[in-house]
Amino acid sequence: MIGPNAEYLAGFDGAFPADATLADNQKWSWQVSFSDPAGTKKTLSHEAVLKGLSDIVYGDHTGAEGYRYMRIKQWFTESTEDRRRMQLPTSDHSSICQRSLYGKIVFSTGEREGLFGGKVDFCEDQRSDGDRPLTDSASD
Repeated sequence: MIGPNAEYLAGFDGAFPADATLADNQKWSWQVSFSDPAGTKKTLSHEAVLKGLSDIVYGDHTGAEGYRYMRIKQWFTESTEDRRRMQLPTSDHSSICQRSLYGKIVFSTGEREGLFGGKVDFCEDQRSDGDRPLTDSASD
């Protein structure tokens, strides 16, 4: 469980005693088991997600990886009250989970928007207007 004065109630086999109870301000932790697209069995828990988030926020990331994590880092440095009001996009949730499971991004996170809106196109200055990639609004 997690919360003030949390303790690990499960036995070595992962089973919880029938009489396990939570104190005030405590809640059950969570864990999800699944197989990734390669067929490898994986388990994601709140502990792993917190470690992945910590790796993103405090890690030394450069280049495209550092750019990808900028929004997550900013969100994490906001006050608790502001952070609870703000919503990270699904692509950032995916980045945090992948960092937690694999230590890097291994599958597309579905990111479509750049830092300043619109799809990032690093070759934009080399394209004629007819060659520009379609944006989400143009393809709907």
